[in-house]
Amino acid sequence: MTMYTKEQLETIHLQDSYTIMYALMAREIIKFLGEDGEKVVREATRRYGKDRGRTRREKHEALGVKINMHSLFAVCSDLPSDPRFRRDRLKLTEEERNSHTLVCPMAEVWERYDAKKIGRIYCEEFHRACYQEYAFGLTQVNLAQTLTQDGDAYCDFHVVLRKANVPDEIKKRCFAEYDPEYKVPEIDTAPAEGKAGFSSLCVRVYYYMLEVLKETCPDQAETVMTEALHVWADDAAKHLKEEAVEMQEELDLNFADRHFPMHMNIESDPLWNVYDHYGAKELLKREFYKELFEQLKI
Repeated sequence: MTMYTKEQLETIHLQDSYTIMYALMAREIIKFLGEDGEKVVREATRRYGKDRGRTRREKHEALGVKINMHSLFAVCSDLPSDPRFRRDRLKLTEEERNSHTLVCPMAEVWERYDAKKIGRIYCEEFHRACYQEYAFGLTQVNLAQTLTQDGDAYCDFHVVLRKANVPDEIKKRCFAEYDPEYKVPEIDTAPAEGKAGFSSLCVRVYYYMLEVLKETCPDQAETVMTEALHVWADDAAKHLKEEAVEMQEELDLNFADRHFPMHMNIESDPLWNVYDHYGAKELLKREFYKELFEQLKI
């Protein structure tokens, strides 16, 4: 049995909570709306992917980093490393990233939740949207195999940004050879802070699912999302109780804040200054947080 440090276990719990949240929300939306629900989930996942890619590009440009495949996959990750991932990185250059994911904890969680088809939606929609948006819509993304697909033994990522396909007016932003005065910036290589990273993922996934629901079926949107939030709260409470026993710690607000991606004090998360449309914040407080706190008795 693999032994993890306390910090690694916190990262694992944050990662799994995010993965579960995506599956549960998507499942409830599809259960209520059928084929239209899958369309909602796919569109929400694409919007989330574009948001994350755009945010990453803006961060890199603010740091003075060139926008290319090496930067995308090697510079300033927004998440800490999950020790369970196993990858065979075949190639990583400014133009190309080719890798095989041999072990994916997200795929394993989705399989436990009988949600591999939902995981496949995530794989199909998120990565392409994120990587293309990062590089100004110029990236070619080929995900030929995924661990969420029955019969596939690994995830096969091939992501390409060919210099020849980049317009002259953008080349300078992507490749140092087109910028004679460019100096490689000094980048903070400290690991990303897990709480902030995973909280931002959960907030944005929830927000875009609510946004697309409101656009697609405004009369049903709040009913569907309310049920999804209740299901998520039940599962989150169950896992936090189990994790407190596993860690031999008291289940209080401090523990929950370290092991669950969403901030226990919703008012402390600055993301709500950006993502509080459609009554998103109040709906989350009323239908998720209230349920969660009642079950945890904290």
